[in-house]
Amino acid sequence: MDIRHIRYFLEITRQGSISKAAKVLQMTQPPLSAALKNLEDELGVKLLERSARGIVPTRAGELLLQKGGRLVDETEQLTRELSRQGKGLSGILHLAVILPFAWAYLPRVLARFGDVSPYADVTLTDVQPETVTEGIRSGRLDIAIVATGAPEKLRTMYQDDMAVEPISKLSLSAVLPNRFQHAPKPITLDDLMEETWLLPSPSIRVPGITELMVDYWLENGLTLPRMKAVTSLQTTLPLVAADMGMSIMPPEIQQIAKTTVVTRHVDPPLPPLHVVALWSSQRELSDVGMKFIEVLLGPRAKRSR
Repeated sequence: MDIRHIRYFLEITRQGSISKAAKVLQMTQPPLSAALKNLEDELGVKLLERSARGIVPTRAGELLLQKGGRLVDETEQLTRELSRQGKGLSGILHLAVILPFAWAYLPRVLARFGDVSPYADVTLTDVQPETVTEGIRSGRLDIAIVATGAPEKLRTMYQDDMAVEPISKLSLSAVLPNRFQHAPKPITLDDLMEETWLLPSPSIRVPGITELMVDYWLENGLTLPRMKAVTSLQTTLPLVAADMGMSIMPPEIQQIAKTTVVTRHVDPPLPPLHVVALWSSQRELSDVGMKFIEVLLGPRAKRSR
């Protein structure tokens, strides 16, 4: 069945007249009558009949009126949805981030993305660095946003099958227990070297904050402080609040932790982390995925395709 013919049939039943329906449809009466006859011939059943009330549906026409209306509505809905997907306005995006670094930039990025792709369904996953590349390669993840101290090393490591594009830099502050609430602003690095530094275990796949700090201490001829491995930085906050050590994170972490920990800029400033986006270069991104990359990278998005 031609969906246009069903639309014509529905309009004729609404108007009770072929001539009135033709005017609404902005067509002449002969082709409308011909379309109705073609539909009846195709179905092998009479759909309309004349009565004192005008043209009314037969029993078969009543069935088509009921189910054909739903079919037209669903077709129009499908057309809109496919059009949105083709423009990157809708679709499912599987996005991976490593918290708590995402608090420094992700809300703003998602808000901008929501403006340009209002019908997109974003699935947000907090992942461990060790599982990011596996998720990208398997297709479970479309895009990952990670923080690393070595963006060029990351690009070299994955040059064969992944796009690695820088997004921004994250400044780092000391995250301290409440006994530091009266500490000077900024606090000196020397004042922190006797503390236990709570840092994630080093990652081979995505060199992160621990590798960044170890390189920084060694390059500046400093003795490494006492370090304790934690599973993730977000699980570090309760340990810091309990005065079991300190850590370093973006200063925005204070918005989450409120009064349970203290943040201080460090003098001299700590090296920044680099936020980068990763996605497969072996598999074409969906339209909605490419729209997200455009939001992330701006004009650089075209060069990264």
